[in-house]
Amino acid sequence: MIDTEFKLKRYMKDCERFESLYSNRTSLGLTVFDGNVVPSVQGTTTDIAKLKSIFTLTETKLKQLQKEKEELHLKLSESESNRMREEKRFIEDKNCLKNEFLDEQIKYTEHLAQCKPLIVVEKKVVSQVDEVTVKTVQDTLNNLTNDYHRVKNLITRISSTIKTETEETTRKIQKAISEVDSRNKELVHRYTNEVQLRKLYHNQLVELRGNIRVYCRVRPPIKEDEEVDSVVSFDTYDDGIINITSKGKTQQFHFDKVFPMDASQSQVFDEVRSLVRSAIDGFHVCIFAYGQTGSGKTYTMEGTVSDPGVNQRALSYLFEEAQNTVWQYEIEASMLEIYNETIRDLLDADCEDKNKLEIKMKPEGGLYVPGLIATSVKSLDEVNEIFETGRRNRATAKTMMNERSSRSHCLLLLSIVGVNTITGNKTFGRLNLVDLAGSERTSKTQVEGTRLQEAKHINKSLSCLGDVINALKNKHSHVPYRNSKLTYFLQESLDGDSKTLMILQISPVEKNVSESIFTLNFGQRGMSAELGAATKKMEDGKGTPSSARRPNCETPKSPGTSLTPSNRTPNFPKTVSVPSKLSVRYK
Repeated sequence: MIDTEFKLKRYMKDCERFESLYSNRTSLGLTVFDGNVVPSVQGTTTDIAKLKSIFTLTETKLKQLQKEKEELHLKLSESESNRMREEKRFIEDKNCLKNEFLDEQIKYTEHLAQCKPLIVVEKKVVSQVDEVTVKTVQDTLNNLTNDYHRVKNLITRISSTIKTETEETTRKIQKAISEVDSRNKELVHRYTNEVQLRKLYHNQLVELRGNIRVYCRVRPPIKEDEEVDSVVSFDTYDDGIINITSKGKTQQFHFDKVFPMDASQSQVFDEVRSLVRSAIDGFHVCIFAYGQTGSGKTYTMEGTVSDPGVNQRALSYLFEEAQNTVWQYEIEASMLEIYNETIRDLLDADCEDKNKLEIKMKPEGGLYVPGLIATSVKSLDEVNEIFETGRRNRATAKTMMNERSSRSHCLLLLSIVGVNTITGNKTFGRLNLVDLAGSERTSKTQVEGTRLQEAKHINKSLSCLGDVINALKNKHSHVPYRNSKLTYFLQESLDGDSKTLMILQISPVEKNVSESIFTLNFGQRGMSAELGAATKKMEDGKGTPSSARRPNCETPKSPGTSLTPSNRTPNFPKTVSVPSKLSVRYK
């Protein structure tokens, strides 16, 4: 609105100037012609038209401004009227509120006049109560302060006493712990000595009685078992104890040696080394691995190229020990498998096409296999070639329990003839290394057809081996060696004139716990079987057979075929040289 008034005033001034100009047109040299202003002197038609247009526009604007002015005056009048009405209403409301306030003030004054006596009485009562309360609170505060200081002093004394008692008790506990620790170390030392002494006596007893030595090895978890808890635990101080815990029940088993899951191939062979030494000295030695399929038997006996097992390490040790300036040794090796109750020569490339081999009894006593190839070996390289040939020819297959399951019993037979170059004395040793096929439940392995037939023969032969062990343990008059080819062939290793080692292989997981317990029970029965002391096979320089037995030991009477030491001079099978085409070896 202010802006509009300003415009109006400005146009009014313009109009006044124009009127003044119009009035003084003559003095300015302008002349009115037909109602138009024209220059009196030197005026042009164009200038007159422009001035006329300006005048017309100015008049139009003036009229518009006049109209706006009237509208503004009208609005101003309305606003003034509204302001006056609002001011009147405000005055009325103010007077009303003033009257109400005065009324309330009068009422409050009257009420205050009525309550004043009561207030005086209340103030008096409160004053009296406050005096009593303050005094009571002050007394209570003083008492609490005194109690606080007494408790604080008491706590200080108690803390000091507790600290003293704690230090004294700590010293006593540390002293007791030290004494218990020393006592524990002494007991552990004594216990360890007792364990070693017990093992020494046990080994001597094994030598005297001819018991089967039994080791147990637990394979580490394989890929499919990595997230499964182990059911196997070991004794910290006695390496001959193994515990199996399943469904809240723990069973303990005792053996000559227990190898935990992290035991290396080298550690296993360290415990076998003495038996290999016995074979070099002229004893008959048999080492075989027993356990369910997939428990690690073949790995323990054969191993891998980078980490060989008992077979390879035994031969390496044998050749190392054979490097003697006094004794010279001739070593012959044979390798066969018992597959579906059939003997096959693994060193014969055409073994499947030839007549099957049979076990025969020699007239002078002793078992042999006519036609079985015996290869003379003079170095570890030649032995490696034999291993590779036998491995290629051995029957294996894939089952649900094992990627490469052995479908036969594999036997590596070594004959060791030693000659003393000074005296002419001879020793005749044998080392039989046996990798048994694994016992298996057909429901787990899910085999059928040929594989099922193989499994039946494997389980039957292992069952016959169990019958032989039970008969030996219970000292039966008849031992059923001939119930299977396997037990018949192992007769000389089990009838009392051989040092025999059984290596049990078990799995550490729950799903195989029943087979593991069966294997461990089988091993304990084997430990209880007394075979009689082994004899050393030797001849003097004149060719007279003799035998060496530990002192104070009687010659055992075997329940099977009775063979005296004198008629056990080895009759080795035919000898052939190593084929030149065999070149694969362990590194």
